[in-house]
Amino acid sequence: MVEKIILSIHLVAGIVWIGSVFMGTFIDWPSAKESVLEGRFPFRFIIGQGKRVYYSVYFGIFQLWGSGTALTIVHPPEGRVEVVFFALRVLCLSIMTLFTLYGTLVTWPKIQLATSEEAFHYYKDYKNRAIGTFVCGIVGAVLTLWSF
Repeated sequence: MVEKIILSIHLVAGIVWIGSVFMGTFIDWPSAKESVLEGRFPFRFIIGQGKRVYYSVYFGIFQLWGSGTALTIVHPPEGRVEVVFFALRVLCLSIMTLFTLYGTLVTWPKIQLATSEEAFHYYKDYKNRAIGTFVCGIVGAVLTLWSF
């Protein structure tokens, strides 16, 4: 029963984080870009969205690492396949965490102080890392479901 509760927390945290990244990258960005004049960066929208999504993304990070650690204690990987799946899940979560921290600590401040042209450049890299985060999240979720 404990394992199912922890697994549920783990999956919900993943859904929140992956969903936030999906919404920001594939829905909000194209809509925001269409809502401003050609060549202008939608600063107010992107910065406003970032402030609001921050909490759900970091909730996801802390919950995934915490519940993942608890799952490993309750259900340690057994056998070669489970060990490989475990290593791949940790790799995916590490990439997601590093991309998110880099975006928050490096790219986000640059975007806020940039010109429109610079902001498009920074946001392109930011968006590419967001897509990487999304893909790693999906891979990690599938591996988690296959493991349990």
